[in-house]
Amino acid sequence: MGFLFLLALTLTLNTGTIFAEENNTGNSSINYNTSNKSVSGNTGNSSERSEGYSGSDTSYTSSSTETLNAAGAVKTIKVLIYSGSEASTNCVNGIKRALDYANTNSVIADVIFSYSTSTIINSATLTGYDVLAMPGGSGGYYYLNSGSISGSAIRNFVASGKGYIGICAGAYSAASHTDYYYDGWGIAPHVRCKAVSYEGGLPLQITSAGEQVLGTSGTKTLAHYNGPAMYISGNAQVFATYGDGSTGYNGYAAIVGDYYGNGRVVLSGPHPELSPLVPTFVSKLIYWAATSTPSSSTLTVSQVATAAASVKSFYDTNKRLPNYVTTSAGQITMPKFLNLLVTATIQADSGSTTPITIKNVNTPSSSTNSYKSGSIYKKEFLSIAQTIKNYITTNSKPPAYVTTTLGKISYNSLVYMFSKIMSFYKTNQRLPSYVSM
Repeated sequence: MGFLFLLALTLTLNTGTIFAEENNTGNSSINYNTSNKSVSGNTGNSSERSEGYSGSDTSYTSSSTETLNAAGAVKTIKVLIYSGSEASTNCVNGIKRALDYANTNSVIADVIFSYSTSTIINSATLTGYDVLAMPGGSGGYYYLNSGSISGSAIRNFVASGKGYIGICAGAYSAASHTDYYYDGWGIAPHVRCKAVSYEGGLPLQITSAGEQVLGTSGTKTLAHYNGPAMYISGNAQVFATYGDGSTGYNGYAAIVGDYYGNGRVVLSGPHPELSPLVPTFVSKLIYWAATSTPSSSTLTVSQVATAAASVKSFYDTNKRLPNYVTTSAGQITMPKFLNLLVTATIQADSGSTTPITIKNVNTPSSSTNSYKSGSIYKKEFLSIAQTIKNYITTNSKPPAYVTTTLGKISYNSLVYMFSKIMSFYKTNQRLPSYVSM
């Protein structure tokens, strides 16, 4: 009985079979059926199934893409779109149209998109692609339990430095967990979902991080068909929030970006590929996902010090750490940055100019501070730096806290402390005699 209840519930996570009636101009009129909650026979790429496709289609390249290639475009991003069981044909086609629009209108300078569809997702079908797009459909539960979709292959794909974009059902399935229901693939390890039952247009408020990725600000209205409301921890970024209470989760994240291994993941509760749409959103989110996190790049002590000054300034203004700091090697998350900070501190003391490798470092468990105000002198903060460096080498994550003469200093405060130390180094070309806490 419990299984039947769960089965019925997952159907409602993306209730309303979505249909598109295309006119000769390529615009879509979106309707949804709220009386029939069964989506079998109306989702997935039905035309492909009737023709007997069992794997990837031939890659599609539009004439505009060919023109851009001939003009010498510097980068092609190859996207695989899942079109198999439980995927909405309308959502699949919407992603295609958005990428065609990006190519025709040169949405991202010197970048073109090519795409294929596949009814099967495994390590073989993912080979050669930069980004996997999982569209809306019957529900995240079905993707997670589909015999046509390999969760381990998706995890390996993203961890290797590739990208993922999940819309609606594709967001539920990729998140860490949907509260009260099920665990996802976990490729967005810092994102949890709230199940939402709402269909219609929704206003989204673009965040400051979203402005950088999407190239726009303010409020935008997107289509919504029971996609998740999300909340984040750790390194994830919020690109847009729900702008009213229609979902029951006003202010919760609507579009987020997260990191898994060397790869990037975008999750969207609403449908940027459906009408009313902002035609640039899909391509710009895919472009962000395709920009993998550096795995073997390096920074100098001086470059770390410059980034430390930015983190210190952000913390002093906002009383919290940023999600990442931008460097010449790309965006560096705070766990990775702490490893850079302590290594740079040790090298600044010894005079070493060896470039520092950017390592993969996971988020530590949370903790709270329990220290008194005071000063930590140079000998001690150098010892703390070595302790943190050794811990990261052994555990691939920073410690939740370090015990000092002032008490237990948490991970967040350690990042701030060493940012202050290296910010001082940037200005004075030497380490301070002490750091105040």
